[in-house]
Amino acid sequence: MNQDLERLRHVANLAELSLTEEEEQRFAGELGRILTLFTELDAIDTTDVPPTAHVAGIEPVSSEEGWRADVVQPGLPHDEALAGAPSVDHGGFAVPTFVE
Repeated sequence: MNQDLERLRHVANLAELSLTEEEEQRFAGELGRILTLFTELDAIDTTDVPPTAHVAGIEPVSSEEGWRADVVQPGLPHDEALAGAPSVDHGGFAVPTFVE
């Protein structure tokens, strides 16, 4: 068995996907090409590239102000959170079944 097919089966297993043999063959090649592109990206020298905290380049307003502190705050009470739900079951939101 080739390495691309082994990788695909491993990823499909982790994602709990059932693939036909035809899908395995098609996706194994695609996954192999994607991993090859990542190998090419790994070869790029990023030594002088500063790390970023956000992909959009968002920075604090000023160095003195910085970002808002991440402080734990009380959440919405359970009964209040469920009050507007159209359907409640076993103490949580009831939703239609969408996976068989």
